[in-house]
Amino acid sequence: MLPRAAAVLGLVGVLSGCTAAETPGPTPTEDTRVAECDAAAAAVSDAVADVVAGYEGPLGPDGSMTAAPEPLPSATPDTEGAGDPLSAAVAAARETRERLGCDADRFEDQLQTGLDQVRPEGSIATAVWRRVSATLLGRIPADTTERTLETGEDLAEVVAQIPEGGTLVLPAGTVEADDTVVLLDGVTLRGAGRDATVLRSSASDAAVLIAATGLVQVVDMTVEVAGPDPASAVVAGPWASLVLRGARVAGATIADGIGGAGVYLSAGADDVTGEQTTLEVTDTLFERNAWAGLAVTGRHRVSIEASRFAGNGEVGLLFMDATSGSVRSSTFADNTVGVAIAGTSSPTLLSTTASGGSVALQTDDSAAPTVDGMDIGGATTAAVILGGESGGWIGGVACHDVPFGIVVSSGAAPTMGPNSCALSQGGS
Repeated sequence: MLPRAAAVLGLVGVLSGCTAAETPGPTPTEDTRVAECDAAAAAVSDAVADVVAGYEGPLGPDGSMTAAPEPLPSATPDTEGAGDPLSAAVAAARETRERLGCDADRFEDQLQTGLDQVRPEGSIATAVWRRVSATLLGRIPADTTERTLETGEDLAEVVAQIPEGGTLVLPAGTVEADDTVVLLDGVTLRGAGRDATVLRSSASDAAVLIAATGLVQVVDMTVEVAGPDPASAVVAGPWASLVLRGARVAGATIADGIGGAGVYLSAGADDVTGEQTTLEVTDTLFERNAWAGLAVTGRHRVSIEASRFAGNGEVGLLFMDATSGSVRSSTFADNTVGVAIAGTSSPTLLSTTASGGSVALQTDDSAAPTVDGMDIGGATTAAVILGGESGGWIGGVACHDVPFGIVVSSGAAPTMGPNSCALSQGGS
């Protein structure tokens, strides 16, 4: 998770779950004992406030975090990080409880009161506060679990109590979210079907922000942006691993370069995510997003199958930087550009279909895609535009009802396989 907050989480239950027991020594007066116990609880909440303050501030312009989080430790006792101020406060509180035999109920009440007085600012800080508070108060199960969001429950509070590997079930209906849902752990959000369960967000920047190193899954539900402020639906960083299955992401809005993506995988061009696939998409709809249905940056690697990108304002699927992966048996309809590939990206497109919009497939820079089977109809500018110094292999493309088929710029040098499209030379 997040460096200073992470150290304490291995001490789950030491404040809420341990049994207070007196140890031999001088006997303090009752007032002194109570005051010292209260002070120990206050020291923990003060340390939490300091940790939370370190994560305050707005998200980046794309709705992403500016630094990679560290993974959450397991809910088992661990003394690593004992020099951290928060860990030190927890350890001192445990020692005080055991030495003085502090009243457990009063101690927890004092701790709860202190934690409630912390005033985090920003989505990340608020999520850290909720998560650390839930941990200290013993509200996170030690084992992987499945929990259903009940009517009237606060979504953010419940998310903070789902352990790594756990599942939060969102029942049929619409769940309204005023603030960004921040996932600090690898968890699953599962609905009753994308037409049955809708997470409708009016949050600015992002509806869902993935700040976890573990696998996050969004299954059988819709994430929809519905607020007045610019926002993307789902934003994840270079450390993220995400699965979308039977889902829909829709309605992302954009203003002044902020927001607008159904899903945005954020990473710098030099960020390393490894060779593994970081995004798996199956049977998912990307609809009505003002900028992009799905934008992939850095070195993210995707696997997309049997999905649909429709009515997205500028582009259905965008590969930037050095991204890669495969897109199979998927459909692009009425996007300004169906698939755009830039940087040195090298995805493979297999058996795809594109209709409407201005251009079905456009490359730029030094992109080198492999296209093997793409049926294109109704594009108003051209079926394919290969620009910049792009290369790759283009084959199995069929064009119909388009003013131009495959347009190759003077600097591009793709290898052309068999295609059923007119070939044209474009400018630079």
